[in-house]
Amino acid sequence: MDLKAYLRLLRFHWVAIVVLTLLGAAGGAAVAQSQPPVYAAKAQMLVTVSAPGEDSSQAYQGALLSQQRAKSYTTLLTSQSVLRQLTDELGLPYSVEHMKSHITATNPTDTAVIDVTVKDRSARQAQQMAQALGPTFSKIVSSAENPGQEGDGKTPVINVRTLDGVQLLDSPVSPHKSFDIALGLAAGLVLGLVWAVVREVTDTRIRDLQDLAQGTDVDVLGVLPRGGQRRDKDFRFGLPGSSAETQAYRWLALTTETDGRGPGPRAQVVTSAVRGDGTTAVAAGLAIALAESGTRTIVVDAQRSRARLADLLGLSSPWGLTDVLNGRVSVDEALRTWRDDVPLQVLAGSGTDPDSGAAPLRQAEVAELCKQLMVRADAVIFVAPPVLAESDATIVARAVGQVIAVAEARATRMPDFTQSVRRLRSVGVTVLGAVLSGERGRRSRPYVPTVSPTARVDGHGVRLENQGRSHTEAWSSG
Repeated sequence: MDLKAYLRLLRFHWVAIVVLTLLGAAGGAAVAQSQPPVYAAKAQMLVTVSAPGEDSSQAYQGALLSQQRAKSYTTLLTSQSVLRQLTDELGLPYSVEHMKSHITATNPTDTAVIDVTVKDRSARQAQQMAQALGPTFSKIVSSAENPGQEGDGKTPVINVRTLDGVQLLDSPVSPHKSFDIALGLAAGLVLGLVWAVVREVTDTRIRDLQDLAQGTDVDVLGVLPRGGQRRDKDFRFGLPGSSAETQAYRWLALTTETDGRGPGPRAQVVTSAVRGDGTTAVAAGLAIALAESGTRTIVVDAQRSRARLADLLGLSSPWGLTDVLNGRVSVDEALRTWRDDVPLQVLAGSGTDPDSGAAPLRQAEVAELCKQLMVRADAVIFVAPPVLAESDATIVARAVGQVIAVAEARATRMPDFTQSVRRLRSVGVTVLGAVLSGERGRRSRPYVPTVSPTARVDGHGVRLENQGRSHTEAWSSG
């Protein structure tokens, strides 16, 4: 992974990383808080070897002997016999194994000193154990190393004595709250990064322009920022203002107008792979943007089971697509004008009940209606249901011939999108391009495609043939 990949990982998963890191720190703090404090008392013992009338060579040998004995005594200090005698003298309710886990002895290199640390939940108990351990261990060593001299009043050859006094540490030695919190913080951060990497590898959603461009051979015609198209009741496109969303729709309209498929009226279908991809709002925004530029536009709601176009545009009409196809009403009677100052007409019923059990549309009837509408307008846009959910989408797409596929950022899965494109192409439908709706973070400027649709042949070989020519060049040449 390069630097851009890591930045992308943090961009999409920083919330989870931060949350898991904080949870790790909180877990470390909770563990530290739940543990009882443990106090420590430290003592130093010195191993001595002495003999009457010793000379310098004997003193040197005695020093070496004391160092060797000190190494052995560090193990003997925590032996079962020493600890059992200590518990008996102090009357402690501890087992030998418990005492062994709370007493440690070390011997600094090349010394005859033994450092002893005694830990206990009671500071007073730890100090008493450390104070009693020295005399107890000295008796055991004397009886073991000098058995022939016991009780004769002579100085023992090998002895162990406690240096200075026992030192009780002022503060508990555990738990280490700062260490536990830092350890929990590090563990949470690692867990968050691992989760982010696993999520990045396994997540098949289309999250941004890069995912859509790299995951399919369909050209991206436009990227719509997260805004009004996500909230139908708050749809405000076309009203005075220059929001990023409005500008993005206008650029999308310019992109679709330069498709180079000959003069005369054109018809397109706006659809998606699955439900909830904002298809209706995208089609409405595109139609308004085209009409704003002076293009006579008609938008048709072909989503019979979930018709929402009329409500989205604030229109009321009892007639929908099915009424026109069945001959209950004429095309002119069913069309409604959106606004008097904009050449946009709408064919959509309002307040219709879902009719999922209705018979599928007929391709010939939809194609005939499309011809009639193209006589009345320069651009006709059909809003079709999801390709993978209803057969009406494929029927409308075959009748019209050209499709714009909509994908919603962080909602549409790439396998669903590519499958819908393959299904459309398999029945001879031309996929003009894709529109990514609801992308977060793209607010300052609209997306401008770098590849002109005039060089496209249904999304294949575009980048090599066109060599990245900008749409602006095509528009300015006219």
